Amino acid sequence: MNEKGYIRLSLIASGLGGMLYGMDFGVIAAAEPYMKAMGIYSDSMISHIVGAVLLGGLVSSITAGWLCDFFGRKKTIILSSAMFLAAIPVVSLSLDCYPVLFVGRVLQGMSAGYMAVAMPMYLAEVLPADIRGRGTGVFQFFLGLGLVIAAGAGCLIATWYGASDTADAAGRVAAWGANFWWTMLPVAVLFVLSFFLVESPVWVKGTGKREVGCGKREEGSIFSSRYIIPFLLAVLVLTFNKTTGMSSFTSYLVTILHEAGFDGIFANWGQLVVKLTNLLVTIAAAALVDKKGRTWLLKVGTGGMTLGLAAIGSVFLSIERFGVEANNFTGILTLVSFFFMQVFYALGPGICVWLVLSELMPSRIRANGMAIALFMNQLVAWGLASWFRPWVAEWGWSSMFYFFAVNGVLYFITVCFIPETKGKKLEELEHLFDKKKPLTPNP
Repeated sequence: MNEKGYIRLSLIASGLGGMLYGMDFGVIAAAEPYMKAMGIYSDSMISHIVGAVLLGGLVSSITAGWLCDFFGRKKTIILSSAMFLAAIPVVSLSLDCYPVLFVGRVLQGMSAGYMAVAMPMYLAEVLPADIRGRGTGVFQFFLGLGLVIAAGAGCLIATWYGASDTADAAGRVAAWGANFWWTMLPVAVLFVLSFFLVESPVWVKGTGKREVGCGKREEGSIFSSRYIIPFLLAVLVLTFNKTTGMSSFTSYLVTILHEAGFDGIFANWGQLVVKLTNLLVTIAAAALVDKKGRTWLLKVGTGGMTLGLAAIGSVFLSIERFGVEANNFTGILTLVSFFFMQVFYALGPGICVWLVLSELMPSRIRANGMAIALFMNQLVAWGLASWFRPWVAEWGWSSMFYFFAVNGVLYFITVCFIPETKGKKLEELEHLFDKKKPLTPNP
């Protein structure tokens, strides 16, 4: 296979991998209201089922780095898609059996966790420096596309079987399963295509030992002075990417819009608008990431995203504390605020977070460093998603969104310390933190 064909195949696989990740988190937003309407589980149990995907990601992150180093990136991608395929029938057929349903959701999360480590790492190692940003943007674009398709499928399913608050018991059960069964087709395509990928040359060169340079192996642990700064920055970026609430929005957006004032299927369509916005802005961001740079987009994105989160919190504060009635007007205000927040998220963190993560990590620690960073990412996301409903029941929706906004401020501050990586080859990035000088914010 020539170089162009090799790159094209890698990008197609990247797109399908991103779609798997997006579908993994997107389908539950449309399915969860049916589970709630059935009345068979408590709010706490529903939160744990929603958060089980993130628990699975937490579990997989522990072994993702080792798998990528020992078996290679390609085999880890194959494993990820196979696990997702196995999880679909388990989740679809076990609505009335909590333990089995929980295990199926964990399995879905493990597949997404392996994909989140292996695919961005694979792209960073196989794509030329001048298209690495746009190439990794393909992963994020199709992640957004997976969310949009999941939301669109949710709208069609709600139209066919009825919305969660209008369908009968049989319709709710059928709608639950339908929201998962359709995902088998794109995942099956990825599973087959993965066997045709060429293994990462970085992994092949090091035979899993991460050798670099002229046959000389790098020394030092992940906590050595050379690696600790990029490692900590990567951990903070991935952690704040969750503490600003994106996983919670993805999983509970239909419910949030219901609470803000939208009735019936209007909340499903509102979810579709927000996720379609994410997809469209991702296209623009992919065109900018290799021109404007990663840190510029991250600063603009985290700043605007924080303002959007504060606006959503303010709408809910008016409902919860000042007696404003939740109606279509407050629903529209919430949707517009989500729209604003999503534009800036997609422009900055959405397109840059996986790219920056894979670029910041020197090859010696890339697999294990990314896995540890993802572990923190999934730990925080799992905690938020699993206790989302109990938190809201105790403290209200506004407190949750203001919490997210405060973390947005911390995210922005962290971004100011990230060096620009656009246009640099991996060999250059290896020595980005070699010089022993104080780390100061970028202008």
